[in-house]
Amino acid sequence: MHDPNPQISNGSFYASGFLYNLKSQRILLLQSSKLEGVTSLWSMLGGESNDGEEAPTTFQRIINEALDLSLKHKNIYPIYDYFHSTLNKINYVFYAEVKRPPKNNTFKEDILSWVTFSDALKLLFSAHTKQDLVVGERVINLKWRIDQNLQY
Repeated sequence: MHDPNPQISNGSFYASGFLYNLKSQRILLLQSSKLEGVTSLWSMLGGESNDGEEAPTTFQRIINEALDLSLKHKNIYPIYDYFHSTLNKINYVFYAEVKRPPKNNTFKEDILSWVTFSDALKLLFSAHTKQDLVVGERVINLKWRIDQNLQY
């Protein structure tokens, strides 16, 4: 696993993820605008790093720019990272816990939806995004068990 907080100076990386509402146990996903007769893919919010930016800061900036929502670093959790062959760069995947969902339900011309993990896995995703969600759900479940002091 790569360092979740790299200082990248001579190469960019990608940061992606989703918001998670603990009370409703729903995640915020993005659906691209549908073209006539074409089923659109669902995805997470994401984007490229700026020079010298750490991965959690990139994710925080992306959420702020997309949703006008200021996340605190303490509410951002790493899921994992991997080399994303389509993007040809490292992708750092995060989730951020939010108490209240943002009121905005559109992003540019795309649609934002709050869904459960079980409903999310029925949606159409790229293989990378589907894997990111599966691992994300496992990380969230593990954190919950640790927070509850449950045995494994």
